[in-house]
Formats: sequence, structure tokens, C-alpha cells
Amino acid sequence: MKVENNQQAPDFTINDVYGSSISLNKFKGQKIHLVFYRFAGCPFCNLRFHEINKMTELYKNNNTVLISIYESSAENMRSMLADEKFYSIMIPNSDSSLYKKYALERSKWGLFKFLLFGGGLSKAKEGMKLYKNKVAIDGHTDRLEAEFLIDANGKIMNAHYSKIQGDYLAVNTIKAFVQDKN
Repeated sequence: MKVENNQQAPDFTINDVYGSSISLNKFKGQKIHLVFYRFAGCPFCNLRFHEINKMTELYKNNNTVLISIYESSAENMRSMLADEKFYSIMIPNSDSSLYKKYALERSKWGLFKFLLFGGGLSKAKEGMKLYKNKVAIDGHTDRLEAEFLIDANGKIMNAHYSKIQGDYLAVNTIKAFVQDKN
């Protein structure tokens, strides 16, 4: 069952890309922007990751944690990161356990529509330019993404499930959530 607005975010404990244990409940008292991407070698996801990374100071200045989950191995994610340091906590989830917990879906039609009608090819080219290393495709190419804005009490304020690849929360929606003092 999909996670909905106003319910408690399902907790999880998992290792990040560097082997440190991460638990969602550890961040009580802070807002969380939880992003489920497809896999580390996804150029659309890479473009979005870099778009969100531009908001690092906004997250830091407003006590907000950014967690990025990829349906990839830790090794492939480290290749994607290319020894750069990002604010986001990076979580590999090659067994898709968190994707199942948050009820993310897969859709070949969603990928097809994005490529044909959603500007997917030009976004793929843009996203490919941002890689510093060769990164393998090690997840489901038909995976639909999702984003969750979670308040300081662990309640989901905005659950956004993509209908097609590249269907993300609007940046203005994210900024408004992060800057909201409530």
C-alpha cells in the first residue's frame, strides 16, 4: 500500500554508501526530504540529483536532512559520486527492500511516455554530461521515482509518486516545505 500524506513515515535502518548505519527515526526533530531514484546510472536521476544538490545551503540552514536512495550497489554509487562530497545521505538499495516498503512501482509505459513526450532524450543527454565516471545500469529501467517531505515529527507532509519517469516534486514545493518554520 502506498504511503500517504499525514501518516508516519515507515522507519528503516540500512547502511549508507560508506557502510554507516542510517535509521530514519534517528532524524526526529529534523525535517527530511527522502528521494527514491531509479539507479546510479540513470541520467534523468543524475540530472535531478544535481538540481537538488544546488539547494544544499537551504537544507543546512533550515535543519533539513536530504536522503537519496538508489536501486544500486554501494560500489556503483561510489563510482557515481566520484569521490565528491555531497550533503545528501546516499543509500544503496540493490535488493529494493525500501522501494517495497514505500510501495514504489515500475512502469514500462511511464518510461516510454517520458522518452517520447516528456523530454526524456534531451534530459538524458544533460544528465550524462554530469557523470565523472562510467556508471553501470544496475537497477530496473522501468522503476518510477518517488519523493517524500517528512516533518520533524516523522509525519509525511507530501508523498509524491511519479506517474512517469522524471515526474518530480516541483522545486518550489520543496523550498516552501524546507523554509516553513512550523
